[in-house]
Amino acid sequence: MKPNILVIGDLILDHYVWGECERISPEAPVQVIEVTKETLSLGGACNVANNLVALEAEVFICGMIGADEAGEKLKHQLQTLHIHTQGIYIHKNRPTTKKSRIIAAHQQVLRVDKEDKEMICQEGESFILNFSVQLIKNHKIDCIILSDYQKGVLSPKLTQELITLANKSKIKILIDPKGKDYQKYRGATLLTPNKKEAKEATNISIYNEETLLLATKKLKQMCDLEFSLITLSEDGIAVLDKTLQTIPTVAKEVFDVTGAGDTVIAALAYMLSLQKNILQSVYFANAAAAVVVNKIGSATASKEEIINYLKKNNLLNSQFVDANFLSTLQEDNHKNPPFFLQLQKTPQKIRNYRDKYISPPHLNDFFTTLKTLESKIVFTNGCFDILHLGHIDYLNQAKKLGDLLIVGLNSDDSIKALKGKERPINAQYDRIAMLCALECVDFVIVFEEETPLELIKKIKPDILVKGKDYLDKEIVGSAIAKEVRLIDYIEGKSSTAIIEKIKNSKNKD
Repeated sequence: MKPNILVIGDLILDHYVWGECERISPEAPVQVIEVTKETLSLGGACNVANNLVALEAEVFICGMIGADEAGEKLKHQLQTLHIHTQGIYIHKNRPTTKKSRIIAAHQQVLRVDKEDKEMICQEGESFILNFSVQLIKNHKIDCIILSDYQKGVLSPKLTQELITLANKSKIKILIDPKGKDYQKYRGATLLTPNKKEAKEATNISIYNEETLLLATKKLKQMCDLEFSLITLSEDGIAVLDKTLQTIPTVAKEVFDVTGAGDTVIAALAYMLSLQKNILQSVYFANAAAAVVVNKIGSATASKEEIINYLKKNNLLNSQFVDANFLSTLQEDNHKNPPFFLQLQKTPQKIRNYRDKYISPPHLNDFFTTLKTLESKIVFTNGCFDILHLGHIDYLNQAKKLGDLLIVGLNSDDSIKALKGKERPINAQYDRIAMLCALECVDFVIVFEEETPLELIKKIKPDILVKGKDYLDKEIVGSAIAKEVRLIDYIEGKSSTAIIEKIKNSKNKD
């Protein structure tokens, strides 16, 4: 089941300027940053929507942007992720909220915010409310999320109207709150404040189980909530249903907590939309957050990543995990064809992929989405006929050079043209399956031509990788990639050597 979820809130475009600093300005005692690249990503309510896409929900988004270039770029990125954007109000006299961060030597040295935090105009309020009414009327909306970053969209009036609409329509409404006055959130299903935010809202210092219980009770009573939650960072999530329970965190390592709150509320909404109970929903949200904090920067967690994380860390034996819980993460077996047949399916969008193989019907969508990512893309290609240690070492080295490793794989026909009619030994889908099974490989694309030049033109990789045997040779695509790197092979490891060894063994027999 694919739930329909409406996200309403502050739409933010995150702009990153990456560069190097090697001198101080002669004009003032400030660093001079020489820009090497600029990237864009989704922030605020947009990141919540992005997390829902990763969980395979159908997502509608409401908010406000300006009639400017930043607004156009933000809307384009949302549409690339197949998020419905008809509910975005365009304000002609205020800018799209944009946060520009200057990064040098992997450190943020400056942030510049372009925004107008005045409350949304009456016309904007009416637009968002009317859109929400019509959407609920014409679609089966399973849940609403209000993502409040105090940038002016969720005024007290609009917030209360949306809560009333949700309750009247018997739709759960979850809110990520901001500020000290929580009265505008009264009547919501639940809020997701952290410990600091809960203290500011309740005036209760939380330092033990007793004060935690007092704070959750006060939040529940003060805001007339169905469930009262407080996120406790590394200690998990406390939830007051009939009694207070703290669901401990399942994170083993924490690299970056950026966007973890967005992941939590998205995961809660997803599970509650599927009619899971609150404790199972919180356990799932904890697991999703654990996946995200293992990554760098604002990130998302797919269902596949969540189930793999729970399996890897022996967390499926919890009291919260039953057949009903697992059904959310895994389809029935009769719906899942064998692995080699699954390879012939391809996801519609990168962040929601189930398999690593990108088949021809979905290549255009893949290339379009690839352009929106911040990732450092590494590309290599080959036949990978009989997979051996040399291949695995080579691909692992290639992966370490960037964030995403895309492997261009020669088709059966192109291998025959290069190596003769007796090759390949392993058929195309066998070779795809073996490459997809490698953790270091992110995506596999088959090309029919003798060289991957056309594929490289479309991917435009940051780094093009070949073996050291290409030293002083012309490398196809080297003029397109930003950088070419040559990697040593393990001596004596090759498919040809393996084939010859087999032939010699047969001759001796």
